[in-house]
Amino acid sequence: MRQLFLTIAILISGISAVNAQSDFELSQRWFNEAIYNPAATGNSYSMGVFMHARRQWFGIDRAPKTGVISADMFIPAIRSAVGFNVSADKIGFTSAYSARLAYAHYIPINSKSSLSLGFSATLLCWDFNITDASIVDPSDPLLTIGKRTDYNPDFDFGVEYLGPVKVGVSVRHLFKVSSTDYHPGYSRNLWAYASTRLNALSKISVEPTLSYTFHDRVSRYEAGAIFYFGKTDPKHKLNDRFWLGGMYRFNSQLAVLAGMHVTPRIRLGYSFDYSLGDARHLSKVGTHEIFVSWHLNRAFYKNFELCPAYKSYKR
Repeated sequence: MRQLFLTIAILISGISAVNAQSDFELSQRWFNEAIYNPAATGNSYSMGVFMHARRQWFGIDRAPKTGVISADMFIPAIRSAVGFNVSADKIGFTSAYSARLAYAHYIPINSKSSLSLGFSATLLCWDFNITDASIVDPSDPLLTIGKRTDYNPDFDFGVEYLGPVKVGVSVRHLFKVSSTDYHPGYSRNLWAYASTRLNALSKISVEPTLSYTFHDRVSRYEAGAIFYFGKTDPKHKLNDRFWLGGMYRFNSQLAVLAGMHVTPRIRLGYSFDYSLGDARHLSKVGTHEIFVSWHLNRAFYKNFELCPAYKSYKR
C-alpha cells in the first residue's frame, strides 16, 4: 500500500506542474465530485443520476451558461464504478460540448475506508458561429471564420480516498488540447479537495470543505461549510432533510447553497454566486445554479457499518 501511495504522489506531482486553461465551474460540485474527478465515480456507493444548470451574470448578453447531466453506478462484484456525463458550456459565440465515459476501481484499505483510482475519456466539440452577430468592427478577424466546428479527444486521471475524511486529486486534460482561432484550448490543470462530516447536535451535522485549483499558472483556493439538518441516520448524508452552506473563493466569488430532499431518493439544490473584485460590476443579480440528483437504489445504505468496497473484497 505504501508503494501505491508513493507512485500516485510522483505521478500527480509530475503532471500538474504545467500551465492549464480553466474549465467550467459549478458551485455544487461537492454533491457530484465525479464531474471533475473520475476517481469519484460511484462514490455514493449507489446508482445515481445528477443534473446541473448554471447561468452566470444575469442580464449580460451571451453570458456563460452551463448544463451537465451525469450518471454513475457502483458495482460491488468487481469493486468498481462506471459513469458518464454530457455537458454544454456556452459563452459569447462559442459553445463547448462534451461526452465523457469514466471508470473507477476501489481498493479497500480497511472496513471503513477505500482508495479509488479513476480514468475518463472524453470527446470534446467546440462550435463557433458568428454569422448572426451584429457587426461593429468589419475588420475583426473573427468575422472571417463565420461558422466552424472542431472535435478533440480528452483524458483525465484522478485519485480519491473515501473514509472518515474525503480527499481527492484530479488532473484534467492529460494531453494538451490544441487551441484554435476562436478557443484557447486546454492544458493540464489540477483540482484537489478535502471534506469531512462532523456531528454537531443530534440532528445537525456540518461538512467543512477545502479545495485548491491550479490553472494557467494561477493558484485558487476555496473554503466553505455545509450544514445539514433533520438527519435520520448519522452515517451518511442521503437522509438529511435540508442543508444550508457557504463557499468563499478567495478574491473571486462568494457562494450560498441551499437544498432539500424532495423525496427519500430525490435531492434538489440551489446556489447563488456573487462576484467579488472587478467582476462584481458585471451583474447585479449574480449567478444562479440548480442541482437535482436521483438515487435509483438505496440498497448499499441499509448497512453502512462496512465500506461496500471492503464487504465485496475476497480476502
